[in-house]
Amino acid sequence: VANFIGSPPMNFIRFQAGLKKGDNIVSLDNANVAIPAVREDLAHGNLVLGVRPEHIRIDEKSKLRGAVYESEYLGTTQIVAIEMEGGIIKARMPANRKFAVGEPVGLALDTPKLSLFSEQTGLAILTDVSMGARHG
Repeated sequence: VANFIGSPPMNFIRFQAGLKKGDNIVSLDNANVAIPAVREDLAHGNLVLGVRPEHIRIDEKSKLRGAVYESEYLGTTQIVAIEMEGGIIKARMPANRKFAVGEPVGLALDTPKLSLFSEQTGLAILTDVSMGARHG
């Protein structure tokens, strides 16, 4: 469902990891990224981090980096496509912020709003968010 609800839909960032119950950090593009605490043990495998465009912000201090690929103005907001090592993600930004194609940017993700999925099954992984401790 996360793949087609919203406009633009949720971004899916693929990565490999093994996680233990309580883990709350993953490595994406050689950057440690905080995630909602995992509530189950997971063998090393292919995982997917789901983040909606409105839950991404620019943070030049962040080690999670990308480069602006394009932007589309929508009146009061814009959708900025950012190319990362694993592909292109889209972020919803204020329309008054100017972006240049190729511009390097740091990315911060809104941790309590992130989702984790198994790439193999597509099912959500149990985390603080999916168990209802926080609602995204």
